[in-house]
Amino acid sequence: MLYLPILLRLVLAEPALRPGSPAPPVVVQRLGGETQTLSLKGHRHLLVFFASWCRNCPSYLSYLARDGAVRRTGVELVPVDLLPSELPGDAQRLWQRLKSPAPLYLDRYGEVADAYQVTDLPTAVLIGADGRIQAALVGVHGRKDLLRLLRAPRA
Repeated sequence: MLYLPILLRLVLAEPALRPGSPAPPVVVQRLGGETQTLSLKGHRHLLVFFASWCRNCPSYLSYLARDGAVRRTGVELVPVDLLPSELPGDAQRLWQRLKSPAPLYLDRYGEVADAYQVTDLPTAVLIGADGRIQAALVGVHGRKDLLRLLRAPRA
């Protein structure tokens, strides 16, 4: 029952945002609890929506954070954990285990996921330097698909 609100959002969500549309604002919390609005202009970002309870998310995040070819694309990784407010320790333990250099952001109430119309986990959304959505990958994808996404023409 704890995850029911998130599961309902995933099942009942609208279709994903389209490439070329402006990226919605990202207002998230850091592990320490402070709220932060992320600037998504100036360089490319890869928002990765996941949950610590998602079976496939840890391995997906691990290769995103550690793969040299992914890092060489110059895309900034922005991991966003869809975390019920009762479980902040789960996200912290997962992130410590992955040893990722990227900061971890929390979407405690699902507002960012709603804005990005996330329908499955993990979901990766590539945002161009112009602040517009370039592409998205929904669900677990292999390294080739991910690199193809990250090497897409730059905006």
